[in-house]
Amino acid sequence: MIRVTFHGVRGSVPVSGADFAAYGGHTTCLEIRTPDVQIIVDAGSGFQNVEIAEASPVIIAFTHFHHDHIQGLAFNGDLLRQDREIFVTSALCGPEILRKNLQNYFHGVYFPIDLIAIKHQLNFVDFDEIPKIFSGILESKTMSLNHPGGCAAYRFGLAGSDVVTLIDNEFEQDQQGKLWDFVAGASLTVWDGMFLEEELPMRRGWGHSSIEDGVAFFAGMQKSIEGSKLAITHHAPSRTDKQLNALAKRLLIHETFLAKESQQIAIEQI
Repeated sequence: MIRVTFHGVRGSVPVSGADFAAYGGHTTCLEIRTPDVQIIVDAGSGFQNVEIAEASPVIIAFTHFHHDHIQGLAFNGDLLRQDREIFVTSALCGPEILRKNLQNYFHGVYFPIDLIAIKHQLNFVDFDEIPKIFSGILESKTMSLNHPGGCAAYRFGLAGSDVVTLIDNEFEQDQQGKLWDFVAGASLTVWDGMFLEEELPMRRGWGHSSIEDGVAFFAGMQKSIEGSKLAITHHAPSRTDKQLNALAKRLLIHETFLAKESQQIAIEQI
């Protein structure tokens, strides 16, 4: 059984209050877990609620380094307490640049301690090494997405079932064929739906897609992904529960959903 948990589903900044209680206010963090491995995609503020596995290997994979995808790295109690090895990687850059990017954020004028220096168990590795290190347990692929500063899509294959992340990405029609090929056959695809179609003209170049884009993308390839699901995440921080519920009712189709914080999806392994 693969268990996917959404620990953070907001974009840009965390939010709080009664209007955001149902969908949650933490920024991006996704956990993919089997008895053999724990994969954490991004460490936004939702990362503080991840229970780091004690018995299985742990991988933290960063899609990119904008603050809403890394800001929670220093606030996970398990990470701070444990001394066991954790693999840290990104398809966006090599391990030395990855380490430098995180260290620049978590020390000096931006943070009171040098987090990366004191956490010796963080093993920074090249993304291409992941399938070699975890041969027989995990397959991984990546492709570049359309986002300022760059962003990596991930496809993780575990015992015949695949999970794909397409966050953050400003969808354009010339991406469609490559994205369809990348997603085909996946059990779950996670889509950046920060905006609505009517909002996009004023936000070109911001690096995000719409809910409508995701639904149309999924509908266009349903024959090749029978039985799969599309989770739409990275909700705009101003979008309330009431608004998201109304959008879900108006825009979603079968096997698509707006992700909620703490929501879990169980995927049967083939």
